[in-house]
Order: sequence, then C-alpha cells, then structure tokens
Amino acid sequence: MSGAAVLKVVEAFSSESNYTVWSDLSSNLSSLSLLLQYTSFHDNFKSFLRQLYSPVMATVGWDAKDGEGRNIGATDDYCLY
Repeated sequence: MSGAAVLKVVEAFSSESNYTVWSDLSSNLSSLSLLLQYTSFHDNFKSFLRQLYSPVMATVGWDAKDGEGRNIGATDDYCLY
C-alpha cells in the first residue's frame, strides 16, 4: 500500500471523537512525522495533520466542558499534536 493510500485511510477518521482511535492515530502519525522531519515533504505532512485534527479539535475544544466525559478530555491530549 502506498503512503498516499495510507493517508487517505487516515483521513477517513477525521470526524472521529473516540479517544482510542486518536491515541492510536497520534502514535503512528508521530512516528511517521519523525521519519519525514528532514525531508522536503514534512511541511506538507504538517499541513495534512492540521487539516486532519481540525474537526475533532472543533468538537472537543481546548478546555474541558461541564459534564464532559473523561475520554473527551483525554482525546484533547492526543489532538494537541
């Protein structure tokens, strides 16, 4: 599977709010970012990440909300990539 195909699959999770999904995605994307950090593609990858994380950050936000479940707060941690 090509790298582009993998990123297309990752994009499918952009509206996900589940902590476990973002934990796994963040771990793998962090590793990929380390591999790409000294390449000409890294800036494009960072843009992809900002676009990927934007929908979930709009949902979970920066600050805890009253009555918010523990997993939403934990999701914040992973989305503040």
